[in-house]
Amino acid sequence: MYAIETKNLDSQKNILIFIFKTRILKYCNIIINKLRKMLDNERLLNDVGVSPFECGSTSMPPIPKGGLLVRVACAGACFAEGQVKKRDIRPQLPGLEIAGYVQDVCSSLPNKNFTQGDKVILYPDEGVLSTGCAEYLAVSDVSNCIQIPPSIPLEVAAQLSGSALTAYCALIKAKSHVEKLREVKSCVNVMIIGAGGLGLWAVRIAQALVGPTDNGVRVYVADHSIDRLLAAQDHGCYDIIHWNEEDHEQYIVERTLDACRGGVDVIVDFVSSPRTVQRDLKVLNREGLILVGGNTLSEVSINLNVLAAKQQSIAGIPQGTFEQLQQIIDMVADKKVEPPMYQVFPACDAHQVYQDLAQCRIVGRAILSYMDSTQTLDNQH
Repeated sequence: MYAIETKNLDSQKNILIFIFKTRILKYCNIIINKLRKMLDNERLLNDVGVSPFECGSTSMPPIPKGGLLVRVACAGACFAEGQVKKRDIRPQLPGLEIAGYVQDVCSSLPNKNFTQGDKVILYPDEGVLSTGCAEYLAVSDVSNCIQIPPSIPLEVAAQLSGSALTAYCALIKAKSHVEKLREVKSCVNVMIIGAGGLGLWAVRIAQALVGPTDNGVRVYVADHSIDRLLAAQDHGCYDIIHWNEEDHEQYIVERTLDACRGGVDVIVDFVSSPRTVQRDLKVLNREGLILVGGNTLSEVSINLNVLAAKQQSIAGIPQGTFEQLQQIIDMVADKKVEPPMYQVFPACDAHQVYQDLAQCRIVGRAILSYMDSTQTLDNQH
């Protein structure tokens, strides 16, 4: 009998040791994977070619026939659509957010609407994206070149064709759905996912499109970063919701529902990862709308039966048109939309800036300046 009890105790002891070792191994693997991801991101950032940038002048390209030569003054530091994949960060400069001055005009240009020294931005064009850290850009199609009012600083103008235009298009699409729900609901909850540059622009534009919160529309902002959420709060959103990714998923959902006093009617998801989209669906009200954007290329599994039963909709954020870009320019020039917070860095610091962006160490937009310390952005022609 004693031998049997001893054998059972040894067996239980072995089971406990096995469970303990299994859990230790599991946590070690988690730590190793996190360290490997950090090292991979560091390696990729070193491989994308952003570190060797120099602030000195580059060769000036010839003026294209019937076109312009633009000197780049500012460029938004951001990742192009589709360039951010899992463990794959591929920034390109000057990118899609460019502001500068007209350096020269071709004599054969039919309409002499541009003169040397005009402040301009470029409508987003994939052809400009991969030109490298160029100080001068040859613009063949002058219809993509837009003159900027003197009242708009170039570091703000650089954001208009990218983050501002994307946020504006998202809010325009959301506005029609909000107005429809306002006919049957006393209060409509709108939630913006992501408090980066896009999210902060969306908060400011929402204030111009839907007015103050006492008119029955409440704008919430959700993010995993406390610093970004505090920035969103300073920008005037109704409330902020901390989506701490280390918390249990159900706890995050319940916290969101509690903060919104129920569910959410319209969600603008600038992250659009599988996790955020699934979370969106759990807090979305009946007849709600989710607008998805962002750089993720991941697939998301969605139950279409539930979506149809609740009469919910999911749509992509449309690409902004030339006319919409002109509209947001006018709104900023007329002070109807106040630009969100941003920081200006020398273009030669692009490597460090992109590292900080990848690690969420920059609050607001990051703008790269191609001007040296002896030049001013709005006085250099």
